[in-house]
Amino acid sequence: MEVLTLKLDAAAISQKTCAIHEAILEQSSSIHTPNFTDITDQDVADLFDLYDDAFFDGWLNQRVSKKSSKPITFRVSTRMTRSGGKTTCWHQRKRFGKTKKEYEIAVAGRLLQMSFGDVDRPVLIAGHPCTNRLEALQRIMEHEIIHLAEMLAWDHSSCHKPRFKSIVKNIFNHTAVHHDMVTPREEAAVRHNIRIGSLASFEVHSRIYIGVVNRINHRATILVESSEGERYRNGKTYEKHYVPLDMLTPAIEQRVAAKAAR
Repeated sequence: MEVLTLKLDAAAISQKTCAIHEAILEQSSSIHTPNFTDITDQDVADLFDLYDDAFFDGWLNQRVSKKSSKPITFRVSTRMTRSGGKTTCWHQRKRFGKTKKEYEIAVAGRLLQMSFGDVDRPVLIAGHPCTNRLEALQRIMEHEIIHLAEMLAWDHSSCHKPRFKSIVKNIFNHTAVHHDMVTPREEAAVRHNIRIGSLASFEVHSRIYIGVVNRINHRATILVESSEGERYRNGKTYEKHYVPLDMLTPAIEQRVAAKAAR
């Protein structure tokens, strides 16, 4: 695959990616600033097409059309909280035993929104420091594009293998495969003072519950001691509650408020 043997210098890569950056800002109906607050599936699709044209002369879309029964789909995920993006290939069985592949690229919209927000720390994507959400989105797209390219060429892809690292370095000058974005745990700690293992309270139907924060994802998983709950390794029984972070209060704050009220 000649297109995957490209080796561009840093100046050429920067020129192309900067042009894509400006093109998205100009043509998108939702991305108006580099630190956008809204992003759509169509934005991701448009960004992919810009990269395909600028770096691959349309090879990616052409290859997808040959191997798939439909064009590649794009999605902004609100549920992805561990990776910045994900490229998926499904094998769809058709008539007469034949199979066709379908491809999707998803980007973690929630992680992008949490990054460059209340949590003030550097965001490093694929070895590159990013100063805004659009830069981070571009680095994520570049990473996922190489996943797709490997799938199209060899049917499988792993960013931990030497081949992937070589291709992504030569085409996009990525020096790492890890995306160090702000996580739900970090945002919960900064915005709500809620942490794994801490006590938190919440109210349901005028009743106050206090429990241990067991997990933080889209919502917090709170374990509240109850004789009717499930038994855990520590010998205690807990009921499991899934609570939006905005409904939680650090339990120590509630206790102080109650004492002050008395």
